[in-house]
Amino acid sequence: MQVIKFEELAGYLASRKDFIIQLGEQTGIGSSNSLIQKNGLIGVIDCGMAFEGTGVNKITTFPAGDLLRGIHIDFIILTHAHFDHSGWILPLILAHPESRVFFSKKTLELLKVVLEDTLNIQKKVARAADRTGLEAPAPLFTKQDVSEFLARAEDGSYEVFDSDNEDVWITFEDWPGWEFGFTFSGHMVGAFISLIKCPDGDGIVFSGDLSGHKQETTDGVKTISESFLEMAKFRDCKRIILVIEATYGNRNRAETLETSDARLKAVLEETERHGKQALFLVFQLNRGPNIVKKLVKLGFKVFVAGGVRKTLAIEVGAELVAKWLADKTVIFIENGLNYANMLQSAARGEYGFRPVVTSSATLDQGAGVEFAIQMLPVKDNVLISTGHVFDGSAMQEFFQVKDQPIGPGKTIVLDRMIDNSLVKTPVNVRCRGEHFDYSAHSDQSELVTFVDGLKPDMVFVNHCMEDGFNGLRSALRDKLRDDSPQIEHLSHLRLLKL
Repeated sequence: MQVIKFEELAGYLASRKDFIIQLGEQTGIGSSNSLIQKNGLIGVIDCGMAFEGTGVNKITTFPAGDLLRGIHIDFIILTHAHFDHSGWILPLILAHPESRVFFSKKTLELLKVVLEDTLNIQKKVARAADRTGLEAPAPLFTKQDVSEFLARAEDGSYEVFDSDNEDVWITFEDWPGWEFGFTFSGHMVGAFISLIKCPDGDGIVFSGDLSGHKQETTDGVKTISESFLEMAKFRDCKRIILVIEATYGNRNRAETLETSDARLKAVLEETERHGKQALFLVFQLNRGPNIVKKLVKLGFKVFVAGGVRKTLAIEVGAELVAKWLADKTVIFIENGLNYANMLQSAARGEYGFRPVVTSSATLDQGAGVEFAIQMLPVKDNVLISTGHVFDGSAMQEFFQVKDQPIGPGKTIVLDRMIDNSLVKTPVNVRCRGEHFDYSAHSDQSELVTFVDGLKPDMVFVNHCMEDGFNGLRSALRDKLRDDSPQIEHLSHLRLLKL
């Protein structure tokens, strides 16, 4: 294992030797982007952007290598639609028309939402920059780029399949000896595990993000099914090499999902008894639809705003969402003239006790900020976070001052976009704050179960901090003992030979 400069990569590619390298994850977890050279083919798995502490005042990081321009890429695999895996994928695909591209049908549906939202955000940022006399940042991609990508996806230029509902193996006549397999990973709708059988007899598994536990919109995946492996005689590979993502490799869940659900219901019932309201700030993909469905299951009616309105039907099902809207189990905020009135009415509880679920999980801009401005100053309201609290985010700042009386230093400053201008808005924090671990990532015990079921000969761990790698390695060695495989950390620009 060695850390290289990106400029040195060309020499390793020219050698035609087998290796894998992580080009992303410069600043912790994020911008996932792996490159593999194997048996003469070069492939890329995911191409995301870092979102640790997102917000207009934060620095966005991209994978190294300027979209690998000038390098022939044979295949590109997009494991799922989360921004840290997909945020830079469209420019990569368009920069490499020579590539075979693999993704799922559900990922394509979600990408349509994400790409549209990104175009709109780019417009707002450009207008804000123009008003302040600053140079607008270069767009990630254009409307024409999006149209071109979607047209190619619809005309069959890419390999698009339904991995949520069926296991898939794909071969190509011009690539003899290669087989590509895809099976659901449990992480979110559209997410899959990728398997590659190589002509030299090696088998490579890219786990993607995993969930070993059931969520509201997906069932968990403990390990890869033997029936799927048997379809391509994968167990007959001379070596099985696993590249596993281990965001939570250093910890197990603090409480069972049943305990979390009971605690959540108790918090909401107490808030309702006080005549106050609850605000859920979530990511629009996966977390938002899961939380809406969970709240309905627990017996609550829900008010939905932000991007969750667009992803809910994709992830929960259009028929169920239509039923919820018809019987008022769920209310969507309306765009246009009625938006501000509906926002204030929901924040004040004028629709009755109806938890608000909206995008802006980090509390750095977005629809959730407007609700937070209304709801955080009210004693006995509750703000609920259901995922990771990112360093440098306004959400982290909130949890540092929550439950404290008004006074100097008892405020947080939120970024609002008003008339294309960024407005710093101090907000008093008097409401409660609660965190629930409803992560879509496998914890340490689930990761160990996955590895033990696959029984790989080599394990490369990525998409984690150093303590995540160390935690998973220790747990695997404790579990597997003499059968423990070689375990390496596939971190930024560390080149690992295969």
